[in-house]
Amino acid sequence: MSLMLAPSIMCADLLHMEDEIKELEKGGADFIHYDIMDTTFTTQTMLPFCMIPRIQSITAIPLDIHLMIDRPERILDKLLPYCKDTYIGIHVEVTKEITSLFSSIHAAGGKCCAILNAGTSIHCLEEILPYIDMVNLILGNAGFCARQPLNEQLLLKIRNTRSLLDSCDRSILLEVDGGVSPEVAEKAKQAGANVFVLGTKSIYQPDCIASQECIKFRRNLEAGQSRSV
Repeated sequence: MSLMLAPSIMCADLLHMEDEIKELEKGGADFIHYDIMDTTFTTQTMLPFCMIPRIQSITAIPLDIHLMIDRPERILDKLLPYCKDTYIGIHVEVTKEITSLFSSIHAAGGKCCAILNAGTSIHCLEEILPYIDMVNLILGNAGFCARQPLNEQLLLKIRNTRSLLDSCDRSILLEVDGGVSPEVAEKAKQAGANVFVLGTKSIYQPDCIASQECIKFRRNLEAGQSRSV
């Protein structure tokens, strides 16, 4: 199973966004994780929608857009022109129109990600499997994950989600998001995750160079995979 890194650009130096993206290119990032937040899950609002086409104009790295908002149907039409080959993630907890929204994303050439908070059961995925290309499991409650440890219940959730996705006749990615340190990533990988959102617990730490940290993170994760084979 291919391992993919999705650095969270909101953790970078936003005053030097283009330079930060070039660092991610040098580091071999597979996705750029882009959070759009109102105050539904967090106490702050980020990132601006208007930056999406600008980022797409300067890099070929696909975006992994996390709509951490209530009623995503309110802004989806604005995203559709920019969603080709882009993952659009919607929280299953905030809309009753998720299959309709996912159909619109696919029609525009995008890819669909179902996002689940830690307390949300994976049973909700069973009815929407035909619509999704990726599942993002939040390792805690969105916006507060860095403070919460990865416990056995969450590892079981990752394993059970992987089993469910593997029962399909197509490949569906499994992403983990929130406080993903090297140690957390290794445990999540062994449980079945293959996409890792990276932030202040990994590549974005003081005095670190993101490109070098990406390379090191992948090397260590793949080395752990080799040892487990």
